Amino acid sequence: MENISLGQIASMITLISILIGAITGLIAFVKSFVTKVLTPLDQKIDHLQKTSSLNRNNIELELIKMFLVNFINDVEHGTYKSDIQKKNAYELYDRYQNLGGNSYIHDSWEKLIQEKKI
Repeated sequence: MENISLGQIASMITLISILIGAITGLIAFVKSFVTKVLTPLDQKIDHLQKTSSLNRNNIELELIKMFLVNFINDVEHGTYKSDIQKKNAYELYDRYQNLGGNSYIHDSWEKLIQEKKI
């Protein structure tokens, strides 16, 4: 085995230190770059999910409103509704209110309840 000098040991330690420093710096750079790229993407995804959820709720609200308008109109004009149809209408009315719907539907619904038609 050859004799290793103190200069060679110092050179190896310096080289290892430089490599560790370079690797640490590279990891920090990659982490920073990924954070800068992913943060806006995460924000856009969150925004899209929130918007999509609102759109689904609005669509659901409008569909329930259409059903309730037809149901109320039928009852007002004397069309017979079975107990299960009435239960379904009550469930949809509750969902309609939970989604924030409360307009002329509410007034008509309450009127039918007072008249004991539903």
